[in-house]
Amino acid sequence: MAEPPHKYIDSQGLPIHYLEWGEPVGEPLVLVHGYLDLAHSWGAFVDALQTETKKTLWIVAPDCRGHGDSGWIGAGGYYHFPDYVFDLDCVVRALSLDSFTLIGHSMGGTISLLYAGTFPERVKKLVLIEGIGPLGMTFSDAPLKMEKWITELHERVRRHFREYTSLPAGASQLRQTNPRLSENTALEIARAAMKQNDRGKWVWKFDPLHRTTAPQPFYTAQALEFLRRIQCPVLLIDGEQSRQTRRTDKQERYEAIANHQRVTINGAGHMVHQDNPDELADVVRDFISR
Repeated sequence: MAEPPHKYIDSQGLPIHYLEWGEPVGEPLVLVHGYLDLAHSWGAFVDALQTETKKTLWIVAPDCRGHGDSGWIGAGGYYHFPDYVFDLDCVVRALSLDSFTLIGHSMGGTISLLYAGTFPERVKKLVLIEGIGPLGMTFSDAPLKMEKWITELHERVRRHFREYTSLPAGASQLRQTNPRLSENTALEIARAAMKQNDRGKWVWKFDPLHRTTAPQPFYTAQALEFLRRIQCPVLLIDGEQSRQTRRTDKQERYEAIANHQRVTINGAGHMVHQDNPDELADVVRDFISR
């Protein structure tokens, strides 16, 4: 498949980069990546989806703020889920998407469920890949979490860059994190996800602020209210070999979704779209064609 065009939209002065496959005449799908990932990571899944799907698709995959080729927040700012949801809405508005299928992985799944619960009339179908939200916390967790966030900001700021001597070295790190990645796939992702600094070393493009602890706990009771507002059919996808699949706290969230089905993808861990893009494309294709 040809390299998709790189485009940008504006989110209150912050450039949000996105990749685009297909033309606006097709059925719109928006893909939202996970934590420290980027839009390019969807490439193998998109190729598999386009190869067999009879429908004409228009696929848009943004880089979340502070990831990939999107802008970093300015001095004194930080990254919160409402910011990501706002950026997604800016993409939706800029592309005049009245009704579309929304697909999110991991952190992108959390962003997607929050968006679908905020604007239930806009989302035609929702796919959450290992993305039903982080582990829930309690009010008593909040003070210590706030203290840890402030401490880490003072200590790290944006100095927490890990440097590599080459792109293959970065690809090797990706394969250590996810051994299911082939050498070629890891190198392709590294090529899109890394840049050279002024010393000629290779670093990841994401903002190092993401490595700090977020100050706001994730509350299950709040998430349930967003999930209950979702009106569209929802496909919940887990990786067979993922630790997330074995979480016992997810059932309450599943039950809050009025119209949902669950599928487990074989031979896949948390990074389902990288580990088994063909099977993932098969189940998503079936879901969106109904």
